[in-house]
Amino acid sequence: MKKKDTFKIGELSKLFDIGVDSIRYYEKVGILHPVRNDENNYRMYTIDDVRRLALIRELLGLSFSTDQIREYDEDRNVKSTTELLQTELDVVDSEIAKLKATRDSIQNRLDTITSLGSMTSQDTFEKVLIKEFPDRGCVMVTDDNLPDDYVSYYVVKYMQCHHTKIDTIGACDCYTLDIPGSNPKSKYYRTKNVFFYAPYVEKTECNYTLPAGRYISLTYRGALTKTRELLPKLYEYAKSHQLQLAGDPIEMCHIDDYETNDENEYIIELQIRLK
Repeated sequence: MKKKDTFKIGELSKLFDIGVDSIRYYEKVGILHPVRNDENNYRMYTIDDVRRLALIRELLGLSFSTDQIREYDEDRNVKSTTELLQTELDVVDSEIAKLKATRDSIQNRLDTITSLGSMTSQDTFEKVLIKEFPDRGCVMVTDDNLPDDYVSYYVVKYMQCHHTKIDTIGACDCYTLDIPGSNPKSKYYRTKNVFFYAPYVEKTECNYTLPAGRYISLTYRGALTKTRELLPKLYEYAKSHQLQLAGDPIEMCHIDDYETNDENEYIIELQIRLK
């Protein structure tokens, strides 16, 4: 078999199973240097170009840039090879760490949402329970009353001011209710603050704590207007069981419009700490 010394662009395209446009692009960015046939001005590629193109394809497959490939091929030795590979390995390790953090974030949110199925059942909805909690770290977004429409605005504003990130999907947005300051004719209670809670939130990110202790709790499914209807049950239960309350009620939105457009799927928990 006669050995070939030169190749046309179509032959290289077929050999490497890539488009001729890609080969022309490698020439344009200076990592492939064909010669021109004097008779017809066709691009002609030498056996060294085949070696170079194989190197290009290999390094592109490892996510090296064309600039890196050009610089490396111009000064290729054992030292530059190990440095090139180590640099890219560091980049890959960094990307793996970012992907792992993203995966952990998604898994945490998914676990929080799916765990609600075991936390709440049809038998416990709208029933008063006494629960014991440790300290719960939270992120207080604002210690002021906010209409629901403005919560997302203040979340974004908080993230910008504090150079941090707050999860909303899969986290529990919470509101301390201002009973005395509420309009009795309104469907909703006035709130004293807005904060977010999730079991996976790092302590370093928290600026507010729900103190440990016993809480009376009532969980319901449905629109937030049901808080007005059901909150009195907590006060009635505390009174009938001679329980002393230690603070304002908290409305904890485990599932709301951050996770669903269907109000029938909302899961809201009302809590009041006991002395």
